[in-house]
Amino acid sequence: MFRRFWKDVILGTIFIIGLMVFVGTVVSKAKIFDIFDPIGDAFGDMEFTDIYFSQLLDDPIADENVVMVNIGLESRAGIAMMIDSISQHNPAVIGVDSFFDFPKEDTLGDMMLMDALSRVENLVMVTKVLYNVETDEFDSVHTSWPWFTFNSEPAFANLDTDANVQQDLKMCRQFVPQIETADGENQIAFGVKMSSYLDSAKAQFFLDRGNELEVINYRGNVLDYGATKFGNKYYALDVGDVFGSNYVPEIIEGKVVIFCFLGEYLGDRENFEDKFFTPLNDTYIGRAFPDMYGGVIHANIVSMIMNENYIFYLKDWQKYLVGFIGLFLNIMVFSWVYKKLPKWYDGITKIIQAIEFVGLIYIMVYFMDIFSMKLDLTFLLFAVAISGDGLEVFYGVVKNSLSKEGRKELFKVSRL
Repeated sequence: MFRRFWKDVILGTIFIIGLMVFVGTVVSKAKIFDIFDPIGDAFGDMEFTDIYFSQLLDDPIADENVVMVNIGLESRAGIAMMIDSISQHNPAVIGVDSFFDFPKEDTLGDMMLMDALSRVENLVMVTKVLYNVETDEFDSVHTSWPWFTFNSEPAFANLDTDANVQQDLKMCRQFVPQIETADGENQIAFGVKMSSYLDSAKAQFFLDRGNELEVINYRGNVLDYGATKFGNKYYALDVGDVFGSNYVPEIIEGKVVIFCFLGEYLGDRENFEDKFFTPLNDTYIGRAFPDMYGGVIHANIVSMIMNENYIFYLKDWQKYLVGFIGLFLNIMVFSWVYKKLPKWYDGITKIIQAIEFVGLIYIMVYFMDIFSMKLDLTFLLFAVAISGDGLEVFYGVVKNSLSKEGRKELFKVSRL
């Protein structure tokens, strides 16, 4: 009897795993649940750990090591004058998060920008690493026009997003620290490269973690008028502030300065160019407006590296191992209930599943809060959701159909 019980548990677990694979394949390929798209759109861009960032995160201290400078809609000549104004106060590094692809008809403006960039002692300019679908590799790097880059170090600004083409939804929770291109060159992310000028040892330690993706431990935003819970966590200078010298040199000296687009003016919530959704978004279900410009995301990466405040996460094999163990334990308990308390099976299993759902969500948020660990328990949640009814199918249909008595009972017609 004991051996038969464990045999049923093992076979039941295998059946549920097969059922999960089948259901997952059908749902993704056949799109049979498209009728629920309005609900899916509201929740599809959400992760439970977003609750931690948007609702539970303690108010972080503002980072004084990073200064944002908004280039707005300035011409190249205007940007050149802004760079000259800032660079005279000896920043640790100036990063330019903007592309200058070709010379313009305004030759004087181009010459002014080239001259201003050539005088910056430590300069980093963004690139974009291009992925070739046909060769399945990163085979080239897009840069600004060589006139503007000869005095700079390159660093890619690619951000990892769950981009939805139809909704133009760009949710940024993580980024790639480094990419090796087809020619063997190792490309470094913009935020990591900027960090190396403040503390090269910390930047190298971060890279040595060897993670293909790193979850961003967000600190906050610039002035955003309530778009996120934590605005004003970085000094930000608008175009007028720079031209009017409306700042003290001390906020620039020895700091990371990022020139980037922050809207037509600081606090501009109407312009969505280079703007992303982040977990700090105050509305974390059914988001309406993106909350953070790309340059500020890079600033958050710098803060995370300098404070060594990393987020840990499970590798894929660990996710599946946790899910398998949880599923096996569920099947073991549910099998005992099915055999010993058959009349109570549905009620007891549904109560257990509800408790597990609430408990797992709490555990995910708790681990993020206490241990800075992002637990992706999607596989385990799916296993919990399907295990109760799936096991009932296994015992009531699969197992009975394989026994002579079960088949005989199925085709036996008795009077009411």
